[in-house]
Amino acid sequence: MLGAGYSPFASRGAVAGEVVVYGSRWCGVTMMVRRHLDRAGVPYRFVDWDAAPQARTQLEWLAGGRLASPTVTVGGQILVQPSLRELDWALMRAGYR
Repeated sequence: MLGAGYSPFASRGAVAGEVVVYGSRWCGVTMMVRRHLDRAGVPYRFVDWDAAPQARTQLEWLAGGRLASPTVTVGGQILVQPSLRELDWALMRAGYR
């Protein structure tokens, strides 16, 4: 996939659905979310929507027209610019913690 990057923990496999972080490589909040997932040992896939413009269109539809970096999917939930607390809560509900 164009623009996709993978966590070093990706080989562990997903617990209850894949975690995907959509955003821009230059976005500080996206980098913070990715570092948080790395430190927690949560496998995720990163999609850089600057490199994959079709991902932007799909996300606008999924998020009800609100596109913000980062947008994270966890176990079927769509989180638009989640706080780390919101992200941890979604990860816990999906069985990652």
